[in-house]
Formats: sequence, structure tokens, C-alpha cells
Amino acid sequence: MAAPRLKVTAIRAAIPFKLSVTFSDGTFGTFNAAPMLGERGEGTEPLRDRAFFGKVELANGTPTWPNHFDISPLWLQEEMDKRGELERPRPPRRR
Repeated sequence: MAAPRLKVTAIRAAIPFKLSVTFSDGTFGTFNAAPMLGERGEGTEPLRDRAFFGKVELANGTPTWPNHFDISPLWLQEEMDKRGELERPRPPRRR
């Protein structure tokens, strides 16, 4: 049986160019998008406008903007993990 596909279950734009993200596996954190926005490209150019950046939405568990730019949930999670931005849920306390 294949593992379920990773999805983003909640997202919101935070103070300049950061995304508060929760994944379907329970991991979460705040992604600093500024380095990604520093790269040249048609997709990222509009995201440099704070108001436009704030229009992020989820489309089938994938962060997407009105210009159809999207971020793979798996790439996002891996990038956040590399940068130390990813947190894992704590196991429940035993009584």
C-alpha cells in the first residue's frame, strides 16, 4: 500500500513573506519565503508584492496563488526541515 500523499492542511501568510503552514502528517512551522522570492522568474515576481503574497490559498492541499504559482508540499516540508523551520507534534504524555 502506498503512503498517503503529503498535503498542506492549513496555510496563512504571516508578517512579510512568511507562511504559517500545517501539513497532513501533523508537522508545522513558519516558512520564510524571502529566499525563494529573491530568485528570478515569472511565477515569483508577483509574489514580491505583499498584498499579492497574502492571497495564498490551498488547492487540493497545495499552496497556490492567483497567478497559478504553486509550491509542492513535499518540497516545502523538506525545505523547512533543512532550514530548521519545521516542528513535529509532541507525543501525548503518559499518565
